[in-house]
Amino acid sequence: MKQILNSSLLLTKTTFSLLLFTVFLFSCRTAELAVDNDLKNETEIYSVKGRQGSQIGQVISFGDFKTSKVKRGWTFGYSIPFIVKFNGAKEKISFQQFGANGTSAEVALVSRFKETEYQPLEDFFAVSLHYKNYFAGSVKLNNDSQPWDFVVHNVDGANRSMTKNKTVGFIQSGKTRVDIAGIRELEGSSSFITQNDVYGYEFQLDGKVIGAVSTINNGKVWFKKNISDELRLVLASVSSGLILRNNVEEEALSLK
Repeated sequence: MKQILNSSLLLTKTTFSLLLFTVFLFSCRTAELAVDNDLKNETEIYSVKGRQGSQIGQVISFGDFKTSKVKRGWTFGYSIPFIVKFNGAKEKISFQQFGANGTSAEVALVSRFKETEYQPLEDFFAVSLHYKNYFAGSVKLNNDSQPWDFVVHNVDGANRSMTKNKTVGFIQSGKTRVDIAGIRELEGSSSFITQNDVYGYEFQLDGKVIGAVSTINNGKVWFKKNISDELRLVLASVSSGLILRNNVEEEALSLK
């Protein structure tokens, strides 16, 4: 009887130790964005370099893509109507986005708009925006006279609530539009726990997922292999901006 009791106690201790070890491993594991299943095949996945550390002379790179030194605040002019309209935003980022085969784009991004800019923002994108937490910008390819403008509203997600407010937006040039959706799930974590935060963004063209960007940890980027080089450069530009914006917000919070 005593031997059975000892064996039972040993089994209980072993099980409990294994459970603690599993919890420890899970807590130490680097969080990964839960991307759509369509991005798990025929997709290029890039780890991001340059996100952490000093913002002075900061350069973001992943795969064949690399930014120039990022500028906080615009110190040079743009021939992009978008920039003229929203020069009063409190947070401004600009850089050149370089891609493969010598391609490049001029990128200008704004967030933390002034109250007087909310209506012009809605007018510019011809949409009704229900939130005041916007992130927007313009991407001008070096071989194209028409820029790609984009906007993401409710960019940080909902406050702590159960409403699951959506983070949505789009990138548009002429008749081509790429929709943006916030991703609120992490691999291996319950959506009940993660639903109130945005960990990355998904890009959709004609209802199909063509890419994503993670804004947690060092960052990560996914692009489907069948998209055009031009669209790839545009998505890279917006991805770099979304990765950089996260650092800007952290800096703003630290100054309060």
